Amino acid sequence: MMIRFKNKADFEAIDRLIEKYYEGMTTVDEEKRLQTFLSRTDLPEKYAPEQAVFGYFNSRKPKKHVRFPQYIRWATGAAAVVAIVVSVQIFSNATPANYAYVDGQKITDINRIKTEAIASLHGVSSGEQYVEEGISNLNNSQLIEEQLDAFSAFE
Repeated sequence: MMIRFKNKADFEAIDRLIEKYYEGMTTVDEEKRLQTFLSRTDLPEKYAPEQAVFGYFNSRKPKKHVRFPQYIRWATGAAAVVAIVVSVQIFSNATPANYAYVDGQKITDINRIKTEAIASLHGVSSGEQYVEEGISNLNNSQLIEEQLDAFSAFE
């Protein structure tokens, strides 16, 4: 939005905008118009203070571009590669995931583990014998009296 001021009326309008700006009554559009006007280089000397104010607001600090030396960039890349290799080595463990200890010996063969597990389950009793014995003792009044006498001795 380039504004060209060719006559004295245009300068008077800008003078009114500057006064309005210093009073804090300008709108955003009016401030943009002032900024566009004051950014010109062919203005009379009387606008120098305002150009300084608006020039201050327009000036942006240049971004500093930091460049690292070549060896630091290479070292960073090498460190990243080493980190990736170490991570892969740690997370892809070479030891088998399935193992069991039988009689203090580590077994990794899955078929042998299954065989040992099935063999150990055959050695476990089903427990039916203990259930039947417990039920028959419930009907045994002599056993119940013996147990009650044993507990009454603690009183």
